[in-house]
Amino acid sequence: MSQYQRTLGPIQGIAMTVTTFIGTGLMILPAMSVAEAGSFAFYAWLITAAMVIPIAFIFALLGSKYPSAGGASHYIGRAFGARYEKAVGWLFLSILLVGPAVAIKVAAAYLTIVFKTSDQWILVFSLITLIGMLAFSIVGMQTSARFQTGVVISMIITILWLCFIGDIQSSLQVIKTPTTPDHWQQAFYATGVIFWCFLGIEVMAHMGAEFKNPARDFPIALLGGMTLVILAYLSLVLLIAWHHTYGDEVTNSQSLALLVSKLMGETSSRIFAVGAYIIAFANVGIYILGFSRMIQSMAKQGALPTTFASLNKNGAPEKAVLLVGCITLFSIVFSELSGWKMAWFIEMTNGSFLLIYTLTCIAAIKLVNRIAQVLAVVALISCGFMVFFIGQSMLFAVIMFCLALCYEFTRAPKTPIKDSKLHVQ
Repeated sequence: MSQYQRTLGPIQGIAMTVTTFIGTGLMILPAMSVAEAGSFAFYAWLITAAMVIPIAFIFALLGSKYPSAGGASHYIGRAFGARYEKAVGWLFLSILLVGPAVAIKVAAAYLTIVFKTSDQWILVFSLITLIGMLAFSIVGMQTSARFQTGVVISMIITILWLCFIGDIQSSLQVIKTPTTPDHWQQAFYATGVIFWCFLGIEVMAHMGAEFKNPARDFPIALLGGMTLVILAYLSLVLLIAWHHTYGDEVTNSQSLALLVSKLMGETSSRIFAVGAYIIAFANVGIYILGFSRMIQSMAKQGALPTTFASLNKNGAPEKAVLLVGCITLFSIVFSELSGWKMAWFIEMTNGSFLLIYTLTCIAAIKLVNRIAQVLAVVALISCGFMVFFIGQSMLFAVIMFCLALCYEFTRAPKTPIKDSKLHVQ
């Protein structure tokens, strides 16, 4: 079986977009942004959203026009050739070495709260969580999308309830408008942290081939989902700032639990931990699906063994999922044994995604019409702005991309990409 099952509609797509952007970041980013930007955090989120939205529009435009499981690498390949497409594919896969392990360990940490165990159990819970996520991916996109829809509905209900009992209207008093250069600098500095929330545009692009009507449904799913994400994060930023559940690193990581405890009592903490785990589980599950689709696409093009190009009866790339699982397992064990800080893995992930977004915007300038080219330039400027805040953490991505590009130039002949091989029908 080699063809995708077009099973996704706009509602399921919105649900999957929301769970792509709202996961482990929901547990810590609102508090971190308030701790860094203070009363200007609200504007810091608006600034970041304003920079990300043009990038999202570019992905929505390219995803609807060129639906492919290859996502950004496919767009870049159409613009610059097969070598660059495969190099970006390798860059995306390199994120497996630094990204999913962090999110899985954060999810596992909530299980220690649920079962009241020590932190020594995090590794065991991480491995159990990974196995569950692989099974989640193998069942196929339609079953996974239904689960995502249920998670999103529960999440929205929870945030609305917190807004109600937390007096969201009164919390508007914490908003202060930056008026001096120092104030604006404080707000802009927080955008480097907030950007982590929006990592996932590239993952959603891989799903474009599975929408029933990509030209109509994919833009609705991506942009509609992002609107819900921004509203959810802004609500939590206001509530956390109003109820002062932020501060040092430990307090920030527990900010939502502290908020729930303050508004609903300590007995609600374990229930909240279960919900937090489910959200994180769904979030990373989508990432594993995206990585698997990338491997499947690269196998079809000959960059990887063709055995990874096959799909099971549910339309899922089962062998590619298992490969992703093996790499992620290595990453989890390495992070545990090395003792490296989670922040390092997060920063490397940010840099890799930002480089992929930047290359996609450059490719879009060649692929879209003259009017859309203006938007592509705006998106490219936004990427350049974010590079300033990520800084030296971009080195991992740049090195991996250069190595991949050198590898492709030494092994691949100069052949153009044929649409018949890359389009998913």
